[in-house]
Amino acid sequence: MLSPERALQIVLDQAYLLEPVELRLLDSRGMTLAEEIVSDMDIPPFDNSAMDGFAIRSLDTLGASLHNPVRLKVLEEDLPAGHTTQKSLMPGYAFQIMTGAPIPAGADAVIPVEDVEMRNEEIWISRPYKTHTNIRDRGEEVWAGEVVLTQGKTIYPADIGLLASLGRSKVAVIRKAKVAVIATGDELIDIEENLQPGLIRDSNSYSLTAQIAEAGAIPQRVGIVADQRELVRQALERSLMECDIVLTSGGVSVGKYDLVKEVVEELGAELKFWKVSQKPGKPLAFWTYGQKLVFGLPGNPVAVMFCFERYVRPLILKMMGRGEIFRPTVKAALAHDVKIKTERTQFMRVMVGRKGEVLWASSTGAQGSGILRSMSLANGIATIPPQKEIWKQGELVEVMLIREIEERPERLPSA
Repeated sequence: MLSPERALQIVLDQAYLLEPVELRLLDSRGMTLAEEIVSDMDIPPFDNSAMDGFAIRSLDTLGASLHNPVRLKVLEEDLPAGHTTQKSLMPGYAFQIMTGAPIPAGADAVIPVEDVEMRNEEIWISRPYKTHTNIRDRGEEVWAGEVVLTQGKTIYPADIGLLASLGRSKVAVIRKAKVAVIATGDELIDIEENLQPGLIRDSNSYSLTAQIAEAGAIPQRVGIVADQRELVRQALERSLMECDIVLTSGGVSVGKYDLVKEVVEELGAELKFWKVSQKPGKPLAFWTYGQKLVFGLPGNPVAVMFCFERYVRPLILKMMGRGEIFRPTVKAALAHDVKIKTERTQFMRVMVGRKGEVLWASSTGAQGSGILRSMSLANGIATIPPQKEIWKQGELVEVMLIREIEERPERLPSA
């Protein structure tokens, strides 16, 4: 049986970069830039005032002091942002100027409003000012011809602001992956239906849809498909036509009504692996169908979510060109003894908390693969290798963080 590490490598080896698309600027947040952005202008495009105050000639302030202030006459014309003047500043005069306004010819410094004393039509200045004081120079941020954003960069809000400054209303990005979700099983009903004996509500397609959206991809929730060969075939064929990745939940074990594996292979998909030495998620299956990728996820809710986090999410991010495709990991001390069977790697849902300088990992409770609450309470998934049966309190394990770390949670040992 494959190790989890080998299974992950097989999955990622099948990743390919999705094609670029051109999107409106505001629609590009969080996506991967598919082009190099070179500025065709200086930013700022002109020398401008860094604050509200008075534009002056620095030479006029030489020798100014509290006992011997320099007095400058304020011109009637003021300079708000967005306005220019044709006048040049002459010795002995000052322009009132606002933040962002172009520096007028002849001026080489700006004095803040709070640093001068206004007397009638004059300002009194009690100290000398150096040239370029409170002036933002043309090209201070970006020069024309400079590479400002590199291909492959994830676009964040500041990048959108920078692109807007360059006049870019559209930008080329790697498109989002389309991911189909098919929940199989005669026992499933939709969440708005009334429960009947032997039936359960479909949670898998909802949790998977949320996980896909959180990863930045486009989910296509097919819904519930009964355990009938033709219905399973139709759902798979339609999903393979419309999506890049297809996720099924249930139907990949060895039961009489586990039809997914058979039908996927009847369609011509190539099986890359089936079964991984892990708990939860042992029956995980993975196929390729041309460039389309298919995961047969187990039916239990925790196994579904775990397999998505470990295998599907990194694949999606790699296909969308992200540089960092894995969740952050930390080393944490076990808050209690953990007993496992040594046949498979166990992935334990944990709450990671900090006490003092130590990170502790505490189980979220019963770890059955059908106990979804254990995932809801978790902020991390701890890897417990199968090398020994009992892991003692205080031993370090690797934890993949899926949410933020708690500070001093009550159930952790004292620091």
